[in-house]
Amino acid sequence: MPDTTPLDALKRWFGFDALRPGQAAVIDDVLAGRPTLAIMPTGAGKSLCYQLPAMMSDGVTLVVSPLIALMKDQVDALRARGIDAAFVNSSQSAGEQRDTLRRVVDGQTKLLYVAPERFGHGAFREAMTHATVSMVAIDEAHCISRWGHDFRPDYQRLGDALRWLDPPRVLACTATATGEVREDIVASLGLQDPSVHVRGFLRENLHLEVRFCDGERDREAAMIEVLERDDVRSGAAILYASTRKRVDRTAAALSKRFRGQVVKYHAGLPSDARDEAQRRFVSGDARIVVATNAFGMGVDRSDVRAVLHTAMPSTVEGYYQEVGRAGRDGEPSTCMLLYNATDSRVHEFLIEMSYPPLARMTATWAALRGMKSEWHHPPVDVAERIGESPAYIEAAFRVLHRAGAIDLDPDGQAKPRPGAPDDVIDMDIDFKGMAERRRIEDGKLTWMRRFVHHGDCRHRFLLDYFGEALDVDCPGCDRCHGSTAPSRFDLPDREATDDEITVIRKALAGVARAKGRFGLNSVAAMLAGSRSKRILDSWLSSLSTYGLLSGLGNAGCQRLLQLLREQGLCAIEGGEYPLLVLTEKGGAVMRGDEAPGFPLPRDLRGGSSSGSGGSGSKAAPVDIAEADRGLAAALRAWRAEQAREQGVPAYRLFTNRTLAALCEAKPTDEASFLAVHGLGPGSWSAFGEALLGVIRDAG
Repeated sequence: MPDTTPLDALKRWFGFDALRPGQAAVIDDVLAGRPTLAIMPTGAGKSLCYQLPAMMSDGVTLVVSPLIALMKDQVDALRARGIDAAFVNSSQSAGEQRDTLRRVVDGQTKLLYVAPERFGHGAFREAMTHATVSMVAIDEAHCISRWGHDFRPDYQRLGDALRWLDPPRVLACTATATGEVREDIVASLGLQDPSVHVRGFLRENLHLEVRFCDGERDREAAMIEVLERDDVRSGAAILYASTRKRVDRTAAALSKRFRGQVVKYHAGLPSDARDEAQRRFVSGDARIVVATNAFGMGVDRSDVRAVLHTAMPSTVEGYYQEVGRAGRDGEPSTCMLLYNATDSRVHEFLIEMSYPPLARMTATWAALRGMKSEWHHPPVDVAERIGESPAYIEAAFRVLHRAGAIDLDPDGQAKPRPGAPDDVIDMDIDFKGMAERRRIEDGKLTWMRRFVHHGDCRHRFLLDYFGEALDVDCPGCDRCHGSTAPSRFDLPDREATDDEITVIRKALAGVARAKGRFGLNSVAAMLAGSRSKRILDSWLSSLSTYGLLSGLGNAGCQRLLQLLREQGLCAIEGGEYPLLVLTEKGGAVMRGDEAPGFPLPRDLRGGSSSGSGGSGSKAAPVDIAEADRGLAAALRAWRAEQAREQGVPAYRLFTNRTLAALCEAKPTDEASFLAVHGLGPGSWSAFGEALLGVIRDAG
């Protein structure tokens, strides 16, 4: 007998006393029989929005899910609570499937998990005509939309299934959906006057950052640095890799450093190996998992302290769904994306491979038909004939094979089938749909590039993308609060010398003169006085800053600009063509209104074409009165301790010059604190009261 209220059922079946924010409104609409679309981020409790109504209703709830592993996880969890749940999928024998459907028809099963293609099976459809279906819940509903990041044609046919099932309740839910995707879901499912719930996408406990890596060694060093942090070691970490090969390589590298703590997960592994990897991670036996994006759905581990993307994902939706697996317990967690320009080219290549254009298909088919028809031909032979890459011909072969025009042998060699049309236009190939899908995926990749290179708040960018506004201060990102990663440059613990400031200002002047029209490498070449044709043919060679830092050479100027970007004096903007621009802070340093706040590494201190850079003069000694030496020692000790805790150089908190000024002024309140050279409102908010305490105690 169904429970009378959601809270009664919640307590009885799930052991909870209260629902999470957003769940109650969704459940109320579902129980009222109103078609419902719920957009709720990962970790917000979407599953309960259909599991609880299922327990309050007579009959069975059909749950559409895309992954066998996800079905098994959810069914196991429900059975552990004493709930009769089951699944029907390809992992079962025909007999097991019949037994499961028999229990459903007999009314013994409350939740049945199925893949979307199951609705096309005659035996399943027949069973459902005899079962009492109380609800259909469609999980990962973004798969319905061509605008979604994981479009699946079988999901698009669910609208037909709903029409012949005609269930009294329908719930579609997903963690990521833009406005276009929401509209597509509603239209495809035929939902009439639906109730649409969008649960806030802001995850206030996540610190989002992007780190630009020069190469694989740099990526690996960044991963290890994050994984060795005390706050990350207190919990778990998920590292997402874009390919199976990268999963294998990354897991092997990390296993040398973190012996016995690392497992890997991807579709190329045997199912028992995947199950064991997931078991070890969920149980806490393994702390680190390296995986493709299939890992994580339904994995219930709340203490994930870090999610690292070892390369740029192809979509914003996929990225945000994956970082949402961090910090489900509400504790602060790090989400770092490691990026290199090659990441984007890899995705472009994969898109090109997935959707070969009509011209390439026509040329491939003509070449293949012109070769001996009794033989199978490898892609390389066709590629040589038409001047294309063999990889692109492999993609064309796959499309021709799906259209029934060719046979493929186990080695991927093609042979035309007798009677195949002379022209690819006459084949069963949806060229218009392929072109549209390619356009969509290109657009999503462009948005992902924009996120990586975005110069403003990362949380605001993501909320804007999903149609929400950030109405609070940024809770944590590298643009607003700085990176949690240490500098890749070995910076001395002191203030910049006058000569170092001159080098920095010259570099910033070069960035300003380039007017945001060039990338970092081009601006560096201009400052170094490059004689390459590319630079000499552009107006960069006519700028007053051309060759201004020739002593550093091209590589040195690149490193200097990378340091200035890391320190927030310039930034990369733009999506498809990243451009170097001056930040507001960088402009103030260039004009001399502010000090840089950091010195230069030894190899970047010289470089002026005029010879004025030299090797840099020594910083002026700090003059502290004898009577204040004890206070100075206390301030240095406090600064060193705070720097260790925050993982930053000590001078970042306050410089030696500011230390001397504190010893002389001995501030006792906010007003006198703000009057000290080098301190401001930000310093007061961060550590003002603590410093006053140090000064009082030392007195």
